[in-house]
Amino acid sequence: MENDIQQKSKTEKKKEVEELQKLGEQLSNLPAVQIRRMNLPEDLKSALIDGQSITSNIAGRRHRQYIGVLMRGVDPEPIRHALLQAETDFSIGSTIAKETRQWIDRLSTGDSDVMEEFLSICPGLERQRLRQLVRNITKGKESGKHSKSRRTLEQLIKKSLNR
Repeated sequence: MENDIQQKSKTEKKKEVEELQKLGEQLSNLPAVQIRRMNLPEDLKSALIDGQSITSNIAGRRHRQYIGVLMRGVDPEPIRHALLQAETDFSIGSTIAKETRQWIDRLSTGDSDVMEEFLSICPGLERQRLRQLVRNITKGKESGKHSKSRRTLEQLIKKSLNR
């Protein structure tokens, strides 16, 4: 009698398997770099990375089922925690990227008040270097070229904002 209570019904087992497959799908949507960083079995990591290149619907469905089978042998809680961490890291990264683009747009107007505001936020930057980069960007806009200075300024701003 106690054995019957402890055993899961077929429906419960099926729901657990479907949840693991959905978790595997969420994992497969992550960039390969993040998948490699996670503490997952090697066969699961390679299946997740390989699955990103499958374009056929039928083959993709079979591969998702295969990932679901691999997920049965893994504890799902650390994976859920890692997924949550990856999502927050992504949102933080996208926020910094958005803020960086806004600063570049504001600085490239050439307004000295904007430059002073930025230097007050990031006091460790060299004023002369910042002015030179902004000047090169405005010259690049006039000539229609995407300048190396823009990439340099973008890296400089990201580095300053991450502090």
